Amino acid sequence: MSSPISKSRSLAAFLPQLRSLGQPPRPVTSTACSPRRPREVPLCPVMEPGEAQDAATLPGPTKWPLLGSLLEILWKGGLKKQHDTLVEYHKKYGKIFRMKLGSFDSVHLGSPCLLEALYRTESAHPQRLEIKPWKAYRDYREEGYGLLILEGEDWQRVRSAFQKKLMKPVEIMKLDDKINEVLADFMGRIDELCDERGRIEDLYTELNKWSFESICLVLYEKRFGLLQKNAGEEALNFIMAVKTMMSMFGKMMVTPVELHRSLNTRVWQAHTQAWDTIFRSVKSCVDNRLEKYSEQPSMDFLCDIYHHNQLSKKELYAAVTELQLAAVETTANSLMWILYNLSRNPHVQQKLFKEIQSVLPENQLPRAEDLRNMPYLKACLKESMRLNPTVPFTTRTLDKAMVLGEYALPKGTVLVLNTHVLGSSEENFEESSQFRPERWLQDKKKISPFAHLPFGVGKRMCVGRRLAELQLHLALCWVRPWRRFRGCALGFPRGRSRGANSTFLCSCVSDCPQIRRRGHRPRACGDAAFGQLGPRPAAARRLLPAMRSLGGQQGRRVARW
Repeated sequence: MSSPISKSRSLAAFLPQLRSLGQPPRPVTSTACSPRRPREVPLCPVMEPGEAQDAATLPGPTKWPLLGSLLEILWKGGLKKQHDTLVEYHKKYGKIFRMKLGSFDSVHLGSPCLLEALYRTESAHPQRLEIKPWKAYRDYREEGYGLLILEGEDWQRVRSAFQKKLMKPVEIMKLDDKINEVLADFMGRIDELCDERGRIEDLYTELNKWSFESICLVLYEKRFGLLQKNAGEEALNFIMAVKTMMSMFGKMMVTPVELHRSLNTRVWQAHTQAWDTIFRSVKSCVDNRLEKYSEQPSMDFLCDIYHHNQLSKKELYAAVTELQLAAVETTANSLMWILYNLSRNPHVQQKLFKEIQSVLPENQLPRAEDLRNMPYLKACLKESMRLNPTVPFTTRTLDKAMVLGEYALPKGTVLVLNTHVLGSSEENFEESSQFRPERWLQDKKKISPFAHLPFGVGKRMCVGRRLAELQLHLALCWVRPWRRFRGCALGFPRGRSRGANSTFLCSCVSDCPQIRRRGHRPRACGDAAFGQLGPRPAAARRLLPAMRSLGGQQGRRVARW
């Protein structure tokens, strides 16, 4: 569908480089991995437990009593810039090091071979880091645990119930009509918000609304009207609650949760109120679906999962809650970053649109099956996720003692798998700072499968991966009629390093002179992603016949144009 695009020239500049470190990196103090050499397997030395060093000898930043390395992290920019700090630490201390932040003690991995060694030996029910703030709330309100908190056989049972629907391509491909419906409204929303210069003041918030509407239509077959002029209060409250909960999360991970709860701190109060809002919204939607399809559960996505997989209602509430809140942040963040990267690389943009045009006539809606013929589109998304992963690291908790590299790690060790470090390493990707989708088509065999893990790895890989990819791929197809868009201010002022998640993005864009503020919230102008071709581009009119054939809210929306 059409979107406002600027006629002005695309900027040719790449993203600003990471600001220089204060001092040259120290020599690597861990020899767990050597630089990648062709045809050499394995890349990491294999050591027996008796030969390995004790975990206490792991290198790492200075650990102060009680605080650990927290002061150093804060000095380097805080948790919002932790991903850049981890890159620096891996250069100083090697591919494996230990770090303590307050009460949080962990071992960091920054090499594909170490991740492969971990993956090859993981148990049937691998454990993630215990998310204590989330568990504390569930216990406090007597709510169930979802996939991000459950462990063992309970996790496997709930995971199996959802992956039957979410991990099978044939099931996900059926959802393209719903995703297209929301995308049609989103493009109309963008058209309304653009000023005469093709600028949008707060593009990221609009992307949050789009991702919220998409996941809710898939889960509940319900629209909340966020992409209309008069957005529903319930949905807006949900989005704000997610942002509040995530902002409290980091504070509660480095300080004892029990302390916050016992003292009823402001952080605990905000955390609890945010989760109350989230669960209240999800419960209402789920209950409506279960009641409506109680006699024919196989006709509905959620009812089919609930009735045929022996899940308790609390487990269903919790799992759907986590799936929905993840979709609101991560999918929107990923689309923001790929639009940014395309806007900074007009030659890639042109090549991508040429591929889409060769597969889709201008009056044809993108379908899931069309994506099979768009390898460059998929490569663009992969490359964007490599440069700017939505989640800069994932975690594992060892359920048994094991040797990684040259260190013997005891049971219960928390491992941090630094995906941002992997993607930005020259050892893993030549010209790693460049946005070059061709690497995934020409050099694919040279890239370790453990060097690119935007959705995690192994049995605990993100259960919503296929749905998120379908949403993002179709969204890029809808960009096609925009022709060219330019990038000036998704908000990376000179001297700032690239963010690896939405929190850093928001903090980063607030310093840009082209970005306005309302209250305390940073606002991003959308010049980086959307320009203006005209009041109503001809591409919009050419898509009218196809859109009208869909009928319903989607067709009515296009008819307004």
